[in-house]
Amino acid sequence: MYSKILLTLDGSEVSQQAIPHAVTLAKQTGAEVILLQVIDSESQMLMRAAGATIEPIAVGQITSDIAHDAVIAEREEAQANLDTVKAGMLAQGVATVTCEIREGYPGDAIVEAANEAKVDVVVIATHGRSGLGRAILGSVADHVVRHAGQASVLLVRARDE
Repeated sequence: MYSKILLTLDGSEVSQQAIPHAVTLAKQTGAEVILLQVIDSESQMLMRAAGATIEPIAVGQITSDIAHDAVIAEREEAQANLDTVKAGMLAQGVATVTCEIREGYPGDAIVEAANEAKVDVVVIATHGRSGLGRAILGSVADHVVRHAGQASVLLVRARDE
């Protein structure tokens, strides 16, 4: 039924709650798991920094060199997170786990990765916000559900511990 599963992670405790679901699916079906973490690009960091505060900010305070270094640091942190998850999944009996890091907007990057890899299912944790909360904060999960193409989407509702 499933031969490829895309598990989206962002390093948060919320996203970690989707891992057991992906492990169960992979073990039951023998599917390959692709771990995906999306990080900000340099241009996203520059735009966010320029508009992130109410106080005036001098354009020169945030340079492309600083943004470049921040992307490198974020990539290293993402790789460490994915490596840890991969090791845990392999130890639990998942046969094949690969890791991928992409830059960009999470919803778009997840859909792009799912389509390129021709995955059968995308597993993603969600806060389950609705109404005004989703309108203000946006919803990566909602975007993925609406644009995932042929892939099924398993939404894992995050639970407060």
